Amino acid sequence: MARTIAEIQQEILLEKEKYSELSALTSTSKTAIWRLWVYIVATAIWLHEKIVDKNALLSRPHTLHWYRNQALSFLYGIGNDESEVKAVDLEWRDGYFQYPKLSKEKVKELSIIKHCAISERLFDEIKDPNGEKLSEVISEYYYNQVGILTLKVAKEDEGGNRLPLESIELRAFRAYMNQIKDAGTQIYVKSVPGNTISIDLEVYVDPLLIYPGGDAPKDSSIVGKLLSNLSVEPVKDVIKEYILALEFNGAFVPTYLIDKIQQIPGVELPILRSVIIDPSAEDKQVVYNDEDINRELPFFVPSSGYFNVDVSDINITYKPYNLQTNQNPNFNI
Repeated sequence: MARTIAEIQQEILLEKEKYSELSALTSTSKTAIWRLWVYIVATAIWLHEKIVDKNALLSRPHTLHWYRNQALSFLYGIGNDESEVKAVDLEWRDGYFQYPKLSKEKVKELSIIKHCAISERLFDEIKDPNGEKLSEVISEYYYNQVGILTLKVAKEDEGGNRLPLESIELRAFRAYMNQIKDAGTQIYVKSVPGNTISIDLEVYVDPLLIYPGGDAPKDSSIVGKLLSNLSVEPVKDVIKEYILALEFNGAFVPTYLIDKIQQIPGVELPILRSVIIDPSAEDKQVVYNDEDINRELPFFVPSSGYFNVDVSDINITYKPYNLQTNQNPNFNI
């Protein structure tokens, strides 16, 4: 940002004091010839810096980070006739679109988009992203074989749960991005419900800390819970915490999940049996299954950018871990 004329003048005066040959210039009068020259030079430098700043605003390249910041600043509103969808008070100023009547803090507070991830892929890498016919996606969004920005976005409810944009919000957001984007840039916006995830585990636990079950059918409701607090099932809680704590568009890593489960007091040996993404969908993704010969995927990024966690899709079989008996547990590995 350009310095003020007064700031530049002060720097010149400080620099003058370093030279003994200028020590005779001691007048404090604003009309002194040497002070007038200082003012003229300071004004010229100030004007030059203003021009440089302006050119930088107009010519700076827009990076993926810039596009993400613009998406997170999107404000959604309804026009006076309650039918016109628009972005609120969006104006072109100083080389980019902004909301001049609102502070940055207010924009962040009012923005409906709380999560955004951007990637850039070539045309031939696009794979039917929404279950739509690829030809329809191409005809709507992609006009030539160039780089494409894919934006995954989501909002939040009052409880902090991630949600897709409603159709009317999505239409307004697409119009907003098309207005602020660079000429020639192709943008595909995706906002869909979170992916579901099914996890099947076999967990050997210390029976002195976690109840493994098996004594009587009536005790099935407390299987996997802490003996010290039968309202807590730590393994299931850690799984939910790990998934919900993933950053938007972050990768689900089976190895990291097992590491976290292994750290739970009372858990001796967690064994992952299967991880399936969108298990009820025709195009479900098997991340891991120990019953097949396919190689395990090291990580998986949800196509929506986030997961919706349903505890009913987390199946855990608990077994007591005791190597002191004559019958060692059959780990089936």
